[in-house]
Amino acid sequence: MRAIGWLLNLALRATIVAILAEAIRHPDDPRFRDKAIGKRGSVMIPASLLFPLAQLRAGRRRRPYPVGTDNLYLSIFALDLAGNHFGLYDRYTYFDAIPHAHGTGAFTVATAELLGLPPLSAVGVAQLGHIALEAQEYYSDVVFGLRNVRGTWDTVNDLLAGAVGSAAYAVVLGRRR
Repeated sequence: MRAIGWLLNLALRATIVAILAEAIRHPDDPRFRDKAIGKRGSVMIPASLLFPLAQLRAGRRRRPYPVGTDNLYLSIFALDLAGNHFGLYDRYTYFDAIPHAHGTGAFTVATAELLGLPPLSAVGVAQLGHIALEAQEYYSDVVFGLRNVRGTWDTVNDLLAGAVGSAAYAVVLGRRR
């Protein structure tokens, strides 16, 4: 089972790199245009290394690598990029509720694992991160003319989806502990 986890980890990392490379090579493709995906990649790639870097930093206190939690965390980036690659954000008005719910929920679990937090505390950290992400999306649209947000209703729905996802994942996490 652990081998499958590692194969999935490599597949998720390859997917992230492949879609980012495609977006950088074809910035005028309607799926990627005005979304700054290449610039987002400059944040996504280092962020995707969070678990390997935390494992290295642990040194002698190192526990077995949490490949399952890392896969859940990497799925945040892979789902977001796949939504762009397949044109789902543009084709389905409310598609982005799925990555916002899953992303914030997965980040709740990742935060709990990395920081050793109880589920409710991890929800709080994930919500703060999600609010910062939404503010960044909104203001990058306003300041740089991007098209990541459809309006205030979109931002509010994203925040609500994130809250629901975070709470749901925290409940599952709490039952597993």
